[in-house]
Amino acid sequence: MLIEKIIVVGLSTLSLGTIHEADGVQQHSFWLRNTGDEEVKLVQGYTSCGCTTIALPTDSLLLPGDSAQVTLRFNPRGKGGEFYESGTVVYGKERQRVVVALEGDCISSEETLMRQFPIRVSDDLRLSTDRFDLGVMARGAKRELQVVVLHRDEGNRQERIPIVFAPESGHATGLQHIRYPVHTLVQGRDTTLYVTLDVIIK
Repeated sequence: MLIEKIIVVGLSTLSLGTIHEADGVQQHSFWLRNTGDEEVKLVQGYTSCGCTTIALPTDSLLLPGDSAQVTLRFNPRGKGGEFYESGTVVYGKERQRVVVALEGDCISSEETLMRQFPIRVSDDLRLSTDRFDLGVMARGAKRELQVVVLHRDEGNRQERIPIVFAPESGHATGLQHIRYPVHTLVQGRDTTLYVTLDVIIK
């Protein structure tokens, strides 16, 4: 027997498709329905990121069958690339939760791109970073990271390239600055870039 149960009417995750940072705040309203057998109070709402806010009628009671509107607002400022931002509504005596979300792909402004990709390799290539601090690692350990390459000549396409490092017998102990190759395609040709891994090997 259902006692307290809130559901999202329709889609709980809305795709905004491709948006531009310059378009400003995006928002969408979701409807929640009480499908339980008792009245339910919406207690609070919170979001996955400071770039997103949620508006809902808190401390209001929903009778069985009643609905309430919840609005999720996403500010794309400084949030270039793919995004998934959620809002969580807490309800009922047992503080149950229901989640709504906005997702999509944000095209960054030029200023944001320069902040996100500060390392200039060439006119066409930029990197999110060219140096990683791996801390202390023992032989046999492994670290997985990624560097993001910005292809300016391909409509600012962002390519995430994995970096996998494990100290081997050929690596000296102590503080090492390891030149690590990163491979990508530039105008159809294999291109090797390098990043530096700072690591203390035990």
